[in-house]
Amino acid sequence: MNTELLAKLESIVSKDLKIDEPMAKHSHYKIGGLATYFATAQTSEEVVELVRTAIVHELDWVVIGAGTNILVNDAGFDGLVIKMANRSIQIDETSGEVVAEAGALSAMVARQTAMQGLTGFEWAVGLPGTIGGAVRGNAGCFGGETKDNLVSVDIVDGETGELRSVSAKKLKMGYRESEVKNKPWIVLRAHFKLEPRDIERNMEKIEDVLQCRATSQPKNERCAGCAYKNFEFADLADIAELVDVIGKENIPPNFIDQKRIPAGWIIDQAGLKGFKVGGASISDVHGNFVINGDDATADHIVQLLAAVKTKVRNLYGVQLEEEIQLIGF
Repeated sequence: MNTELLAKLESIVSKDLKIDEPMAKHSHYKIGGLATYFATAQTSEEVVELVRTAIVHELDWVVIGAGTNILVNDAGFDGLVIKMANRSIQIDETSGEVVAEAGALSAMVARQTAMQGLTGFEWAVGLPGTIGGAVRGNAGCFGGETKDNLVSVDIVDGETGELRSVSAKKLKMGYRESEVKNKPWIVLRAHFKLEPRDIERNMEKIEDVLQCRATSQPKNERCAGCAYKNFEFADLADIAELVDVIGKENIPPNFIDQKRIPAGWIIDQAGLKGFKVGGASISDVHGNFVINGDDATADHIVQLLAAVKTKVRNLYGVQLEEEIQLIGF
C-alpha cells in the first residue's frame, strides 16, 4: 500500500478514512465488494482535497451520496470512494434563495423549504438520495424535476482539481440527464430559487407526495430505486411495435401526450413482475424496482437487468436504458 498516499488521505479526513471497506454497507442494495480507500467528507473543502489528492496519485475515484441508484461490483472498487457528508442547507425566506451542499438529503431540503414558506421542491420529499445525486441525474417525480428551480452549481473538476460555478443552463439538464454525468465533475453545492407560498399548502403537498409513494412503491426492501429510465419517443413510429402488440386503446393517453412511457408499466405489460435471477427479482409492487430479496449478488442484478431489456425489446421493440450507476464494473 502507498504509505505516502495513505498519510495524505488520513491528514484530510482523519478517522473518516477506512481501508478495504465493504461497499455493501453503503449501498441500498446491500451489495458490493471492498473499496480500497473509503473517505467520508464532512465538508466541501475535504471533497476538493480528496479529489486533488486522487489526481496527483493517479488514483481512480468515485463519489457516492446516500447509496441510492448505485450497484457496486462484487469485486469492489480499486480506488478511492468519496462519501459526501457535507449536508449544510441555507435558506433565505425573503429572497427564496436556497443553497444546499451535495450531501444534503433531498427529502430534508424539501421539508425545510416547505416549512419556511417556500414552494417548488415538495415533490422531492420522498427521495432517499442527496442533492448531488439529484443534480447529476436531474432527479424528478410527481410533476417536478431538479432543474425546475436550479440556478447554478459549484463543482470541482475531477481531472484538473479546479473549482467552477456552472449555471443550470450550461448543465444541459434533460430527462435523467445532465452534463455532470458526461464530464468528470463533482457537485459540491447547488443553488436554487424557490417561490413563497402558504406553509399549510406546502405541507398538504408534502403529505400528498408521501401518500402516493407509499401506495405505489415497495417498502422496506433492499432496492436502489428505479432501475430503468422511462421510455421517451419522438412520434408514434418509434413505438409502432408496442402499439401493435398492446393496442393504442390500451395505452394511457397521457403517456402518448407526454411522449414518455413509464418503464414500470412496460415491464408490467410484459408479465415480468416477480421475475427472478438468483437472489434478485422484479418487485411485485412496481415493475421498475429490482429487489435484492434473497442474498443477491451484483452479477444477479446485472443479469436480471439484461434479461428484462432483452424481453422488452423482443416483445415491443422498445430499448430500455438503465438508470442505476454501475461502480467497479
